[in-house]
Amino acid sequence: MTLEALHAVWTPSFLSFVSPVAAAALGALFGRAGRFGRGIAALIVLCGLTAGAYGAWQAPVSGLTAMSSVTGSLPPIGRLQIVIISVGGALISTYHVLTRRQGEVAVIAALVVAATSASAFAGDSLRVAGAGVHLAVLLVAMLMATERDDWQGGVAGTAYLTLASIGAITLVAGFALADVQKVSPGGLVTDAFVVAVLSTGFALSVGIVPLYFWVPSASQRPGAGASMLALAVVVPASLGLMLATLTALPQLSGPIAASHLLTVGGLLTAIGGALGTVAPGRLRRRIGYALMGNLGAVLLGFGTSTRIGVAGALVALAHHCLVAIVLIGAATEIETTPTSSAQALGDNEDERGRRLDVRPIVVAREQGWVARVALVLGAIAMSGVPPFGGFASRWAVMQALALSDWRLAFALGITSLVTTYSLLVSVPTRRFVVGPAHLSVAPERFLFVLSVVACLWGFLPGNILDVAHAATSQLTFLKPF
Repeated sequence: MTLEALHAVWTPSFLSFVSPVAAAALGALFGRAGRFGRGIAALIVLCGLTAGAYGAWQAPVSGLTAMSSVTGSLPPIGRLQIVIISVGGALISTYHVLTRRQGEVAVIAALVVAATSASAFAGDSLRVAGAGVHLAVLLVAMLMATERDDWQGGVAGTAYLTLASIGAITLVAGFALADVQKVSPGGLVTDAFVVAVLSTGFALSVGIVPLYFWVPSASQRPGAGASMLALAVVVPASLGLMLATLTALPQLSGPIAASHLLTVGGLLTAIGGALGTVAPGRLRRRIGYALMGNLGAVLLGFGTSTRIGVAGALVALAHHCLVAIVLIGAATEIETTPTSSAQALGDNEDERGRRLDVRPIVVAREQGWVARVALVLGAIAMSGVPPFGGFASRWAVMQALALSDWRLAFALGITSLVTTYSLLVSVPTRRFVVGPAHLSVAPERFLFVLSVVACLWGFLPGNILDVAHAATSQLTFLKPF
């Protein structure tokens, strides 16, 4: 291999792997230097995640029949996965800095992105890819246990660690069984048995009904950063691993299509998410169920085994990441009540006031009205009602479902409307608190901008679907229509 070829192969891999890890190390170093240091750390992490996404986009495209033939190559689906999770990690890190709360969310986000990027670069080495997802689960569970000071974060971290980690380990065991089945076909290890093991692992990792028990706890109890990473980064990485599995093991696509696992699982997940959103509970718990139901549309798109259905599912998955950040962040801002005016002040404003002997103006103000608007816009964008953002995501999936079974499309539409209505009626009423007028303005405005982007997503359906369809056109196990 020439020096130019070696440079073309290893530079993208270096950027995708090393830059997030180096950014996390430098971010941890500067993050201990107060608010100014946290700002520098966030900037470093953003640069590292941007370099990782650029490296993935510049990586050589591999042939799907032999993904490991060229070292450092990426399939088109893996490229999209790294770009989506890198953007999600950057948005989560930015929100964490704007909230001025304690925690190492930006550092853990960079490490999670690096781990999931390693799973995308693994190619047909599925056990390595499963280990990358498992490492991401461990990092998020650690953040859940440490981000909040009370005991609820530890409870959520334990539940998430137990169930999601078991799911990742089950996936690795299923990949080993698939290798055994390749070596000795026709033995005790059959395709149906391998499919059953892998289905259990994916159901635990993603949160599919009936193995979804970690989703309500992970969305309600821990801090916002850990919840966002779990539902907006690790879950999409697990779904990307599902496509990589079907690509590397095309013989499993037949039993999965014949058993309708993805179709039934997606429908049950959509219905379970709608029922959980209707049930009484805290706002973030309802949002967790709503996001779980939103993944039902993604699974139904995968279950069609068509290019247009899988392309729509990928677009819906990318939109899901954006909506998850908006909904979880908005609910956190609404439910967080300042205990004193001193806690509401930022570090710079507090120090400036002490030096000048000026006390901040404390007034009775309406809390979180910008966050409530962002929550409403995010819920409407997720519903799939035209012309909002979810329409671009759901249109291709609904079209594929209508061609296969119109009843599935009808059921998905009904569950989406029920979920949206339940979220809208669960938005809390106006509440006035005593504190400085500038409290939480920056994070709420940031979430509002993201919610507007999520709504405007639907006005560019052609460009978004073209990219996704180009990636799915090389998946040989899919039907053209």
